[in-house]
Amino acid sequence: ESEEAAKEDGAAVKAPRQIYPPHIRAAEARRGLKVGKYLQGELVMSKNTCFAGVVKTGRKGEEVVVVGSRALNRAINGDEVIVERLDEQLMETYEALTRRTFHGVGAGVSEEEAIERAREVGQSDADARGVRGRVVSIVERRNKELVGSLAQPDALPERGPDAAALEEGERIFVPPDVRYPFVIVKPPQGEDVDGKRVSVLMNQWDRFSEYPRGAWSSTLGDIGDVEVETQMILAEHQVRQQPFSEEVLACLPEEGYRPTDADIKDREDLRDRLVFSIDPPGCEDVDDALSIEKLPSGNFSIGVHIADVAHFVKPGTPMDEEAANRCTSVYLVDRRIDMLPKMLTTDVCSLRADGSRLTFSALCELDPEGTVVSKRFAKTVITSRAQLSYEEAQNRLDGLAEDGDQPEITTAIRQLNGLAVKMRERRRKAGCLELDSTEVSFELDDDTRLPSDLKPSVGFGTCKLIEEFMLLANSAAAEMLFEQFQKDACLRKHASPEMHKMKELKELLGCHGVKTFKWDTNKQLQTSLRDISKEEDPFFNRLVRMMTTRCMNEALYVRSGSEEEAQLAHYGLAIHRYTHFTSPIRRYADIIVHRQLEAMLSSSSLPEVLSDRATYDAQVEKLNYRNRMARWADWASTELHMYLYFKTTGPVVSEGVVTRMSKTGGISVAVEEFGVEGNLVVDTKEWVILQDRQTAHGRPRSKYQGMALGIFDRVVVRIEADTRDGRFRKLLLTFL
Repeated sequence: ESEEAAKEDGAAVKAPRQIYPPHIRAAEARRGLKVGKYLQGELVMSKNTCFAGVVKTGRKGEEVVVVGSRALNRAINGDEVIVERLDEQLMETYEALTRRTFHGVGAGVSEEEAIERAREVGQSDADARGVRGRVVSIVERRNKELVGSLAQPDALPERGPDAAALEEGERIFVPPDVRYPFVIVKPPQGEDVDGKRVSVLMNQWDRFSEYPRGAWSSTLGDIGDVEVETQMILAEHQVRQQPFSEEVLACLPEEGYRPTDADIKDREDLRDRLVFSIDPPGCEDVDDALSIEKLPSGNFSIGVHIADVAHFVKPGTPMDEEAANRCTSVYLVDRRIDMLPKMLTTDVCSLRADGSRLTFSALCELDPEGTVVSKRFAKTVITSRAQLSYEEAQNRLDGLAEDGDQPEITTAIRQLNGLAVKMRERRRKAGCLELDSTEVSFELDDDTRLPSDLKPSVGFGTCKLIEEFMLLANSAAAEMLFEQFQKDACLRKHASPEMHKMKELKELLGCHGVKTFKWDTNKQLQTSLRDISKEEDPFFNRLVRMMTTRCMNEALYVRSGSEEEAQLAHYGLAIHRYTHFTSPIRRYADIIVHRQLEAMLSSSSLPEVLSDRATYDAQVEKLNYRNRMARWADWASTELHMYLYFKTTGPVVSEGVVTRMSKTGGISVAVEEFGVEGNLVVDTKEWVILQDRQTAHGRPRSKYQGMALGIFDRVVVRIEADTRDGRFRKLLLTFL
């Protein structure tokens, strides 16, 4: 980008009309960052537009809102950018420069709508967060490869380039994710590209071009094909799914490996303990198992036994480098993309009930009230006696299953649950939050792999049992690591909620008659959520918790020395220090934690990647990015299968609940029966939306005359797949 500024010196030919400001030179950026004139961070676009986003600088209180194409200055979602704060006069200047030639997707929110919507939220995100800014440089364009489809030559998309902007043979590439811009691209000559999903590399966007240009990458296949659509999701979220290389596979132990005497000789042998696992049905990558033993004192000896993946993934090896790049396993509706080769994830490391396994154990003594008396970590070897599903364990807990020849496992589950209930109550008193999210489960047809059934996921009490003991082990690991490596512990932080979102939620709840809603501390928020709950309306309680969840900041991995100590706590869990120790089969962060704990136990030095702070910080940043992409890919896969389900079944009528009203966003509705959320199709000629009161009224002489809707009112809606434009995977909700 610095070359762009250099081109201005001594230009001999008349330049075309400039549309965007030039990016600053690299040297100026460095100087400005040093003196605090500029800030650097990742640009995260708002949900429904490519014209408004937030630059997350990683420093508390220093998020910068950027609104409008001129202020964004060719930056796109996910870019690492440098921004300059705008004073009020400059902010007005940039809004005045708003253009009506849009490079956003027609199904998204236009530039003027984005600015108007920004004003709607507490008189704009910027007012609530305190800072508006403009992009002055793009440090790294992370999302160079985009996936989508091509607009028809005779039907150019609304708000996109007109025919005059295209050169011979060029087409308009349309990404289905409205956070990304249109791209002008030239397809391969003679290739059938209409009705196909394609990928392009966005490789050129100078300041004289309204739209970016790209190079053709590949044709993925037919729009609507479930495999093609899934491949698009994986490409869109940069999920590495290439087969593991020969160099990586060469790092694996021999086929049929089982622990040898040499593997075991320096470990605590716990194979005589009653150890078992509880997981989702069909789980193959079993990370964790539990044991419990009542001591003569009346206390309990608890073992949280975790697969010792780091024993097999040695630092600096090709397998370690691949895992460090992937960072996480990715779970979609119909598949799993592993972080490590299957031989490790489902056999050698998986704590299946078929023989001895090497483990890293958190060994804690708890009193009968679930209070920790002592804790330590040890390299161990175990043999799991049973591999139970959550439902099977719940049936044992409730006395609904025969114990068979293992009644001692039922006793152990009940002992663990008794402690878990007390531990959870103690956390509740400390202010931990019990939030909620929309989770659905699909039943897939064996032949077509298309969804044949859809319903909200059902949880079991044994899920919470396992959660408590994973929290116990994770927090114990975090405390020990922070004590040993004060500046270099790999922790997981969770900041307090975003102020502007919580203010908006308070206003929404106020329109429903809620008088008091506080969130200064997690304890206050927990109390507020409890006080407004309705015993007779469980879905209302779930909705409020879901809406609160969306106000939360993202939990992030962090090197402890890179933040102020006060910023290292976990707000949602009400835990002072927290990390991830319990899932090394699917999370690279846990492998880092295992290596740090091993170094602490053996008084050995840390691997080079963890002793060099610049390299360490870069890995932590990658962990957060890859985990975010994996989470979004999971959501996109759920949306795809939801779309395919309703496309197969046809329109369905159900009851929904109004969750928000907006002049620009319409009426948002949540449907409990299917776990569906979306915006109602509302004709402004028939409805008037009063956003400040969160009400909608049928206009005179319309068929809805005399009708009124309020926040959390129940409505009957029709749900169907929106097939009007196959490029987008959307549901259509219509008010009946």
